[in-house]
Amino acid sequence: MKELLIWLGMFLLIYLFYELFVIHKPKALENMKDGKELSLLSKKYHLDYRKINLKSLVRMVALSNAFIIATVVMIVCLLQNWITSSFLWIISVLVVGTLLLIPLILILYSRIGIYYSKKQKGGK
Repeated sequence: MKELLIWLGMFLLIYLFYELFVIHKPKALENMKDGKELSLLSKKYHLDYRKINLKSLVRMVALSNAFIIATVVMIVCLLQNWITSSFLWIISVLVVGTLLLIPLILILYSRIGIYYSKKQKGGK
């Protein structure tokens, strides 16, 4: 239960950071178009920012980033409880962190891209 509350706290903290410093600032929101996340999504899924709501797209990216970061950090921190050797913990953090981070990014970003691609074409 304690771990779930810590995960929820991290998730909310990261999302609120995005909300305050990116979504509510028009200049930062416009700069997100040139950022890595949105440029990769727009190239792969042919997203046109004029046809979709940029704020909602950035909110979805912020939610997914908050989920990814909170989940990976929480699992890596849980490893510390099981592994007592510092060297083994560092190695396991690198391996587990990478093995979790890459699939989570690929899965969540592809879902966002597919959703907004359909929305842009007039679907859902």
